[in-house]
Amino acid sequence: MPLQLNKEQLKEIKQQLTDTQRQSHLVIFKSVSPDSGGTLHMITNYGTFETLQKQRPELKMEIVRDIVPVTDSLAYWAVAQDTASHMQPSDPNASEVALQVEKYTNDVLADNKLPQNK
Repeated sequence: MPLQLNKEQLKEIKQQLTDTQRQSHLVIFKSVSPDSGGTLHMITNYGTFETLQKQRPELKMEIVRDIVPVTDSLAYWAVAQDTASHMQPSDPNASEVALQVEKYTNDVLADNKLPQNK
């Protein structure tokens, strides 16, 4: 079931994202698996990207979009991501929320003219 946000909620979330970007901007990065060579694009803040690079040096990670523009798709991604981060894996809705995160991640990638995750 897709997320439903009214115009006021969407406006508020976009404003929160704009405010957040002033402290630690969001980036889209590409991660390449050393085993399969497969790529995955992800969205995170710059600080988390740096931490991931240090924790997983075996993965080739590079920023492909620095300072992600705040769009409707990014707002929906943020809501889905936040919902997922507060769920337990045993929650019966966890798989649905994971699919939403994937869908909205791909929407943000499309907004930024980047290849979608498969």
